[in-house]
Amino acid sequence: MSIQPINIYNQKNYTNFTNNNNPNKKQSAKTQLGIAATSALGVASAVALVAKRQGFSLKLSSIKNTPIKDWAIFKITDKNRPEEKVMKFKAPQILTIGAGSVIGGLAGGAIFDKKENLSSKCSEAVSQFIGDISIPLMFVALPTDAYKKFEDLAAKETKHANLKRISSFIQGNKFLRVLCPTIVSGSSLALGIITGNKVSNKINEKVHGVKQNRGIKITDFAPHLDDVCLAITLMADKSPVGDIISKFVPVALTIAGIETGSAQNTKNTKNTKNTKS
Repeated sequence: MSIQPINIYNQKNYTNFTNNNNPNKKQSAKTQLGIAATSALGVASAVALVAKRQGFSLKLSSIKNTPIKDWAIFKITDKNRPEEKVMKFKAPQILTIGAGSVIGGLAGGAIFDKKENLSSKCSEAVSQFIGDISIPLMFVALPTDAYKKFEDLAAKETKHANLKRISSFIQGNKFLRVLCPTIVSGSSLALGIITGNKVSNKINEKVHGVKQNRGIKITDFAPHLDDVCLAITLMADKSPVGDIISKFVPVALTIAGIETGSAQNTKNTKNTKNTKS
């Protein structure tokens, strides 16, 4: 369900690009299944590319002879075998998978849905990739990475004596050691979600030449699992917890593609007058 801001425009016509389906134009099960399939295919292709770049083999013979638990997508850090490679999802990899999902969803929407909805799907693609994935990801990655470096000062020789003292104090307190990074990551993510929504609306407004009133929706929060995973990965490198959470990133990002491909173009024409509330 959309959380829509209250907007009153003193104009006769406006176009509302939204991914909420028009009740009179419900998509068929075939269309929904097709969009889900192409979104999943886009994600799978991106994951395969990431795995290849990280040195995992994509040869069928190699995959067949490897236990399922040791496949790149399932493998987690084993403290008894720390030298073994584990697939990592950091900012570049998440952006790659997000792009694969959105492209797959857009392609599915173009193939299985009506052509009249394509403009809305393109608008939603911008909202998903820029507003829901890229900007929130950067808002989490940069502050979290900076905090990690601050955290490491406690165990390093540095000329920044005051920062080292504060870092040592935080690391020596069990409550602050958990609270501080949680505040940094949580506030960064919240700010990133709000900023991403505003920026994507502005971009779509410039591209389409119409006022955008797309608010933040519940489904927008699904892709942010990647941000949580990234924060945990940076805070606790080589952590099994981070590895386990990261396995859900491709699934979460698939929703971005489905939302893109499912977007419907609903044109509304309204006459508005100045009224007092």
